[in-house]
Amino acid sequence: MAPQLRILSNVIERLKNIKDGVTGHLYGVMYNNTLTVLTFSVHIADNVETNINHTMLQLHMSAEVYLCGILHVGQCEEKLSDAFQDIDITDNPLFLKYTHDNLKIQAYFYIHLKLEPVTDINVINENDICREFIYIRLRGSLPLIAQNDNIMEVLEESRKNIVSGKVGIHFPSKNAFLFNNENIEKDISLREILDISDYEGNKNVKKAVKAMGMEDAVNAYILLKISGDRLSEENVKYAPVLHYIKRPFNSLECNLFIDTLSLVNLNVSSADLYGILVESMCRSIKLIEKCFENQLQKSETSIKLPVPIHFKPQGFGHLITVVYPSGYSDKETMEYRENLHKILGLDMTRPYFRYANAVKFDNDSQTESILRNPHEAISINDDTLNGNRKVQLVQGSYMYHHYMQDNFDDNGWGCAYRSLQTIISWFRLQGYAEIPIPSHRVIQKCLVNIGDKPANFIDSKQWIGSTEVGFVLESLLDISVKILCASTGEEVSSLAPNLLHHFQTQGTPVMIGGGVLAHTILGVSYDQITGDVKFLILDPHYTGRDHLPSIISKGWCGWKSKDFWKKDAFYNMCLPQRPVCI
Repeated sequence: MAPQLRILSNVIERLKNIKDGVTGHLYGVMYNNTLTVLTFSVHIADNVETNINHTMLQLHMSAEVYLCGILHVGQCEEKLSDAFQDIDITDNPLFLKYTHDNLKIQAYFYIHLKLEPVTDINVINENDICREFIYIRLRGSLPLIAQNDNIMEVLEESRKNIVSGKVGIHFPSKNAFLFNNENIEKDISLREILDISDYEGNKNVKKAVKAMGMEDAVNAYILLKISGDRLSEENVKYAPVLHYIKRPFNSLECNLFIDTLSLVNLNVSSADLYGILVESMCRSIKLIEKCFENQLQKSETSIKLPVPIHFKPQGFGHLITVVYPSGYSDKETMEYRENLHKILGLDMTRPYFRYANAVKFDNDSQTESILRNPHEAISINDDTLNGNRKVQLVQGSYMYHHYMQDNFDDNGWGCAYRSLQTIISWFRLQGYAEIPIPSHRVIQKCLVNIGDKPANFIDSKQWIGSTEVGFVLESLLDISVKILCASTGEEVSSLAPNLLHHFQTQGTPVMIGGGVLAHTILGVSYDQITGDVKFLILDPHYTGRDHLPSIISKGWCGWKSKDFWKKDAFYNMCLPQRPVCI
């Protein structure tokens, strides 16, 4: 029987940016005779060098996400029977055809050497995935003792040991264990092992986690078998023999850090779960092997230990794992990142796999106290989504900086400084900048150094405006800014089309200063028929603790009407421009 087909809506949105005449591969999860397509890759031209192919790319995916089908965008020529040979997840590979002209998707399952059309394609969103699947983040360290050039052989031996069942899994949240496909109790589901309640009961918690800019995952840890197997009676009869050879050699002894993900259905059995987690470890080791191999090819460089990092590129809806050599700069990882961009069909002008782009998990021990992306906890009203309205929001992540943070009293004068800190946090989190968030004194010193302010401005409580914010951004981040002006509060609404264009093309937070007040604009909703405008405002005048429900319920982050702006005040907006780079 042909599987049921579901496609993540993010896949369809990404396909709109892929040019015609491109072929590629599909990746998804198969469970209970339902294939869920999560992502895709595109074929790179033969004359473009890349060390990542579709087989290698699967290693970057979470365990249980497999190559599941073939993609054609527009008119393509390819012998499908040959293309299906590498697909093991299902006996009925998927063929997906996308046409830009009418934004049409056609799907076929390859059954008995024939393409059978799929009449019912269910498009789902990320929340639908969360109802049925959960990420398990498995971490631990594996000892690596190698000499000369046998690192690859030692890593292969490690994989064999893992596959043979010489590891256990510990879930600390419920103190549950898995050993060699056997649970301590009967074969039960993951939902029962972790005592996971229904999605509906957890949806507010999950919403808060998303609003904090973090990903939800269950922690698990690797347990290594350190005792040897019992010797047979035959072996006990013989004494050990040591063969000593005196010669010089190079050796490497270290612990490899494993940090890998699995996307697991909540109803999967404990026996199957063990196999999935073992597969995730093997994928991680294969990525580590590739990282070592790339370094060994560059004989002039010293070997660095590989470090796994997790990413979630904007618009993807799923996590990707990449392994970089420890201590490598963004410049040193650029070639690999470029290859990832190409095979995933990503924009070549925006970074997605820099260190600063790495995701944070809600159960990490070191979480940031400052809120990230509080606006994501706000529901968009139905009138904001009507057909006449256009809505554009900030793209990516930022931190909410406001009065009285960092044990610094700037109540009454530091709102523009805080808005500037929020903007700089955006550039940091998108990977465009590595500088720390500047203090008020650093900001003041910058303005003095460029000649905009006198020396006594440092350590003062003087306000700054959008012009000064632009000067600091240009000086500290080496970026350009645009300034929009409104002579009255009523004129701010007339700039809505400009803001729509800014958030669509640049996506950076906007600082707006009017009279003695400064705010951060995170988005705009504009009714093209009535001219009605709503602004998504992040208010830096908040003085309380970083408590998301209070901030949202009391309107410190929320949609404001045009009446929010004072009619007798002038306003200047600083629109930071994002650099063109990856």
